[in-house]
Amino acid sequence: MMSRPVQIACACSGFMLVVLLFGGLIASGWMPPPSPSDTADEVARQIADDYNGIRLGAVLMLFGAGFTVPMGALIAAHIKRIEGDFSPLAYIQIIGSAGGLFAISMPVLIFGAAAFRPDRDPDLLRMLIDLAWVPFIMNGPPAILQCVSWGVAILSDKRENPPFPRWFGYFNFWAAFCFLPAFLLLFFKTGPFAWNGLLSFWLAAALFGGWFLVGSVMLLRAVPPVDAAQERAPESLVAS
Repeated sequence: MMSRPVQIACACSGFMLVVLLFGGLIASGWMPPPSPSDTADEVARQIADDYNGIRLGAVLMLFGAGFTVPMGALIAAHIKRIEGDFSPLAYIQIIGSAGGLFAISMPVLIFGAAAFRPDRDPDLLRMLIDLAWVPFIMNGPPAILQCVSWGVAILSDKRENPPFPRWFGYFNFWAAFCFLPAFLLLFFKTGPFAWNGLLSFWLAAALFGGWFLVGSVMLLRAVPPVDAAQERAPESLVAS
């Protein structure tokens, strides 16, 4: 059985991701995000005015991205206990968390590359910013896979005392649904569906951060108390 301290550390990963990811956005001066309708000169001026903040923000967000994996691994372990040996939802959860690591890291590295040489041609800087913001916001599939696989597992848990409440299963589906408007951002440069808009950014960001925060609380609640963990340790040794 996974040790209690490891479970607690993995569960707290969600808190760390939220602090580092949103802290990185604030350090970059991108809360709120820049407008996709900004001209090349406006984009170049934003980067030149705060390139060190953008570099620092990129570093923070990269570290934050790494915390998707331990939390996803712990969720997958719980799902596997629900499903048993045949556990496709657990593997979907693992692949989703790995995809989330890539989905955050790739655009963040482009943010860093844009700030690395702030004296580039403004058109090139705007292209880099487009290349970063579009996938940074429109990266729903890994998160949707994680939400749906966890939600289905929770609602199919027939144990007498399931570790996660059913309302949290439905919360997972609601979070997955709220990531969908961001898929329309390619068609808009202003309004609620633009990458800085109410539906594509603010709603998705609130549910993305909220999912990790609530998920961490749920996983911490599911950590067995000290007495139960000590009682199971000899059993696991015998089984090994």
